[in-house]
Amino acid sequence: MKINLLIIFFTCITVLSFAQNRNPKNKAVFLEDISWTTAQEILNENSLLVLPLGAGSKEHGPHLPLSTDFLQAQALADLVALERNVVITPVINYGFYPAFLKYPGSTSTTFATATDMVVQVIRSLSAYGPKKFYIINIGVSTTPPLLAAAKILAEDGILMTFSRYDKPAFEKAEAVFRTKSYSGHADEIETSNILNIRPDLVEMKRAVNDSSMKAKAGSMTPRPIEGGNLNTSGINGYAALGTVKKGQKNMTSFAIELIKEIDMLRDIEPIKEKDRSVEFKDYEGIYTHEKGDLKLEISQKDNILHYILNDRDLRNFFHLYKDGTDYFSSMYINILFIRDKNGKVEKVWCRNRGEYVWLEKK
Repeated sequence: MKINLLIIFFTCITVLSFAQNRNPKNKAVFLEDISWTTAQEILNENSLLVLPLGAGSKEHGPHLPLSTDFLQAQALADLVALERNVVITPVINYGFYPAFLKYPGSTSTTFATATDMVVQVIRSLSAYGPKKFYIINIGVSTTPPLLAAAKILAEDGILMTFSRYDKPAFEKAEAVFRTKSYSGHADEIETSNILNIRPDLVEMKRAVNDSSMKAKAGSMTPRPIEGGNLNTSGINGYAALGTVKKGQKNMTSFAIELIKEIDMLRDIEPIKEKDRSVEFKDYEGIYTHEKGDLKLEISQKDNILHYILNDRDLRNFFHLYKDGTDYFSSMYINILFIRDKNGKVEKVWCRNRGEYVWLEKK
């Protein structure tokens, strides 16, 4: 009994400590802090959602934690929260970071998974009303998947945009506080940012200046590997020049640019969902397995493609989303429609809960 009481006591202390970490001056609402009933009240067509995106485990030299991108995304979201009435989601902490996988602890999804993750998270939240989303993007390799995701979502009538380091405003926001022009990764600015955010996680004695990647492209490697670029530190820039003051100023400057883009997004007129009613007619019908043990019924209503699988009707729960040419996904199922030489849909490749099967159209 005493043990249970102690567990309850320390749990309460932990929850209270977490709650106190949120700034009472915040104008934003953090989605992870509220209940579904509160979410029901605040998520609507007028809501603008901000999604921080930063790797939770990716190398940043011997002096910075693997969570460097995550910490920056989180800290920038906190700065935005003080200034704007938006809804901020939990940090998306996995994505497309293939260039660093030779460094132990680094993680990456595939391009397709990174794209799908963003698309599916936003589609889930959009179902409650919001149609505008802004991503605080901490990364460079993340840009192509985000561009792909934005294109898919636009056809659903969802507007998503994101910050990019190669935009002039963001380049300028960092350049002001960089004493060396060459930089790229775990450098002077990122070191300064983490010194400002979590100085306890920085080992400045191990910070070095490394320009071995200058004028090179491709994956870095901590040891010689054919086809790779040897970089024993994992640093691309002048990390030893990082300071707390630079980090404070850079984070503030970067947040100002984020807020400008969020304001512009709020002022943009909503976009219309693409009318697919004619296109969807090609897919409608009944598809069966040759053994007769599986039946898939495809139909459409209100510009949405639905399915019934073996008489299990999920039309009011999980419809089909178009993710590519003749390719659709839903919560339980993925479908690729196959056309004959005349362009007529004749069968489907169907993946249901991990099981693959071919179905012929009746």
